[in-house]
Amino acid sequence: MPVKQSASKGEFCVAIGLDQQSIEDKRKLCLMWEEVVTYWVAHFETHSRSILKPEYASNLGVHRPYKWAHLDPATINNAIAEIWRNGKPWPRRFYDLGRSEDPKIYNWVLKWLLWHVCRYRDWRNRKARNSSSAGNSSKGSSGSYGAQGEICREHS
Repeated sequence: MPVKQSASKGEFCVAIGLDQQSIEDKRKLCLMWEEVVTYWVAHFETHSRSILKPEYASNLGVHRPYKWAHLDPATINNAIAEIWRNGKPWPRRFYDLGRSEDPKIYNWVLKWLLWHVCRYRDWRNRKARNSSSAGNSSKGSSGSYGAQGEICREHS
């Protein structure tokens, strides 16, 4: 059952059949998260402004970290397709649950993951990151999105 990209982690887990109380299912979610974060870092943080919608690409007031609303939908769909294509076999089982014929959604599982990666990096969260980063920053291998990030916290 599809969920909106803004759905909670709990709603998302129910929709893809993961139990948030299961250590194994938490590990599966974190590994999916890591696949998406790896793609995000390689393509959205080091990429040119061509990832932006045309109305934002030439606006120099728009800068990284970009908001989801700034990203070109075709770029998002290309990211979804590439993550799916390069995904490990077992996460692909979960990604396959998200396949959609609706071109605005494309794949709700991967779109949910991408949206949440973006959300944790966009400028709306800068104040929270700055106030908490004074000496107690815990980052995984993929920066602040890693396995110790919000989605994969033990007690969330």
